[in-house]
Amino acid sequence: MTELRRVDPRTLVPNPNNPRKTQPDARAEHQLALNIKTVGLIHSPCVRELEDGRLMIVAGHRRVRACIAAKLDEIDVHVRSGDEKSDTMAAVAENVVRADMAESEQWRGVLDMREKGASDTEICRAFMVTPAYLRGLMLLSQIHPPIIAAIDGGIGPSYTERNAIARTPLERQRDVWAEIWAESADEGSDPADYEMSREDAAHFDWSDFVRYLDQVELYARDYEFDDETAKEAGVVWEEDLFGQGGEDNRYCTQYAAMFKAQQIWAEKTRPEGTIYLQSNEYGEGIAPDGYRKVGSWEMERDGDIPAIWVNPRTLQIQKGRLRELGEQSSRRTESDALSLPSAQNPEKPKERADISGTGLKIIGEVRTQALREALAAARESADPWDLIGAFLLALSADNVNIHGDNTYDPYGAASERDRAVASVFPEGVLVRDPAVLRNAALEVLCSFMNCEVSMHSGSGLPAQILGVLFNADAHMPTMAFEDFLKTYSKPGITKAVQAEGLEEKPTGKAMREALMAHVGEKRWVPEPATFATGIPAWKAKIKKQAARAAARAQLDAQTEEDDEIDDQSSDMELCDEQDVAEADEETLTPEEDVSADDTSSVSETTSSHTELPDDPRIPTQLAELARKMPEHLEIIMV
Repeated sequence: MTELRRVDPRTLVPNPNNPRKTQPDARAEHQLALNIKTVGLIHSPCVRELEDGRLMIVAGHRRVRACIAAKLDEIDVHVRSGDEKSDTMAAVAENVVRADMAESEQWRGVLDMREKGASDTEICRAFMVTPAYLRGLMLLSQIHPPIIAAIDGGIGPSYTERNAIARTPLERQRDVWAEIWAESADEGSDPADYEMSREDAAHFDWSDFVRYLDQVELYARDYEFDDETAKEAGVVWEEDLFGQGGEDNRYCTQYAAMFKAQQIWAEKTRPEGTIYLQSNEYGEGIAPDGYRKVGSWEMERDGDIPAIWVNPRTLQIQKGRLRELGEQSSRRTESDALSLPSAQNPEKPKERADISGTGLKIIGEVRTQALREALAAARESADPWDLIGAFLLALSADNVNIHGDNTYDPYGAASERDRAVASVFPEGVLVRDPAVLRNAALEVLCSFMNCEVSMHSGSGLPAQILGVLFNADAHMPTMAFEDFLKTYSKPGITKAVQAEGLEEKPTGKAMREALMAHVGEKRWVPEPATFATGIPAWKAKIKKQAARAAARAQLDAQTEEDDEIDDQSSDMELCDEQDVAEADEETLTPEEDVSADDTSSVSETTSSHTELPDDPRIPTQLAELARKMPEHLEIIMV
C-alpha cells in the first residue's frame, strides 16, 4: 500500500542505511534546488513510517535536501508499507538505476541485500543489471581497500586486471601496495593504506602491479648481484627450507627491491663505453634522442655503441646496440661517441610535464568550444578573405578526410556540409548572397574544425591558427576549476601560482585552493591553454617545410645536372667510336697510287686468306671484310 501525504521536508528522517556514502557534488545539488524552485518537485520521495510516527526517507535523499535548500514549506511524499529488506532494495535500486553510484557503494548495497535474504535473481531484476555485472561487483570483496578507492575514483584497474588481483591473497596485495607507496605515504602512516591520487595515477601502471603480485619468490641463484648490492637495494633474503640441497635457496618477495638491485648491479658491472638505458613497459630499452636501437638482424658497425638495460618483466639484464640517426655510424668520431650519455653520466629521467595528458584533453575540449563560439560570433561580419584563408587552413587540417564531423550521420542523414552546399547551390547555381555564404561557410567550419587531442579526428595546429584569426581567446572560459587544476604536476602548479604573484605552498592541493581563491569569479586562462601558443609551433612547421622543399629542390637540381653530364659523356663516346670506325675504313681502303709491286707483295702474303670459296652460306659482306682484314679475320669452313 502507498499513501500520498503532504509534509514539511525538514521533518523527514534520513535513512541510516542509505547506500550512497560519497559526498554529493555541491554544484549539482545547487542546480537541482534551483530547478525544483522553478518548476516544482516532479517526483515525490519515497518514505516509510517508523514506530514513533516519524517518516524515514527510503529513496530521494537528494531531492529532499534540494527542497529544503529551495525553502519549500511542504512537499508530497509517498508513504509505503514494507519491511527493511524491500526498503533497502528500493534505496539501492533508486541510486543504481537513476543516478551514478560508485561501484563500492553498489557492492555494499548488494551485500546488504544478501544479508536480508534477497536472491541474486531478485537483485539483478531490481537493479537492472546482468549476473555477469553482479559477479564483477563481488570481486571487490577480494580486493585491497585502497584499490577499491581507486576504482571509485575512476583510476583503478581494468576488469581483466581486477580478476588477476582478486585471485591474489589480500595479504599479498597489502604487502605489494605498501612496498610501492612506501615513499609516498605521510610520515607515521601505514603505506598499505595509502590512497593514490590522480597525479599518482598518471605514472602508475596497473599491469606492473599485477606482475608484482605474480613475482612471489625471486631466488638469489637466478641473479648475479652480490650481497653488498642486495643490502644497498634493501633486499631481504628468506630461506626456502624445502629447497633442493646443494643450491642457493635464498629468495625474496620484494619485487621493487630486486628490480633496484639489478639496476645497481648493471651500473656497477657495465663494460667501459656501454650505455645504461631506461626500459619501457614491454621490457625494451629506450634509446636516447638522436639514436635508435640496432635490430638483432642488422650487421654490426664500428660506430655502434653497446647498451644494457633491465627488463622489468623478467628482471634480467639485457644487451643491445645503439646507432646515431641520420648519419652513418662510420662517420662518427670518438668525441661524438663520448657525447652520448654514459653510465658515468646517466641520462636524467624525463621530468614530468607541467600539464598531464588529461589536462591537455580538457584544454582541447575548451578550445574547441571557444573556437566554435568565435566562428558563430563572426557570422554577421566575417570578411570574405578571412573565410578564404580559413578554408585554406581547414584543407591543411589533420582531419580533412574528413573525420570528426560531429554532424555526420552513418545512416544517411544530411551532414552540415550537405546542408550548406544545398543552401548555396539550391538550383545547381551559386546563390551570391553574402549572408547565406558566410553563414554556410562558418557552419561547415564548426562541424569539423576542433582542438581535441586525437590522432584521427583532431585538426591539430590549423585549428589553433584559426582560433587566432577569429580571436577565440576572447571566448575562452575560466579554467580555475578543480578538475583541470588537478591535472597539473607540482612544478606546473607552482609556475601557475607564481605567475599570479602568489607564494608557493607546501602541497599541490594548497596551491590549487590558493589559485582558485585568488581568481574568484574572474576569468583565468593559463598561457599554455591560449590559442596564441600555437603560433611558434606553426612558424617552426612552416620553416621545416621550407627547408625540406629547398633540400628536395637541391637534390632534383643535382640529379638533373648528373643526368646532363652522363648524356654528354655518352655523346662523346659515340663520336669517338665513329671517328675510329672512319679511320679504320680509310686504312683498309686501297689507295689508287699504290704500285703494282706493292700490290703483288700484299697478295702474295695474304693469298691464303683472300682465296675464299664461293659458298652461298658465307655473306658477301663478311667475305669482303675478310679480304680487307686478312691479318685479323679468317673464315674457316666447317
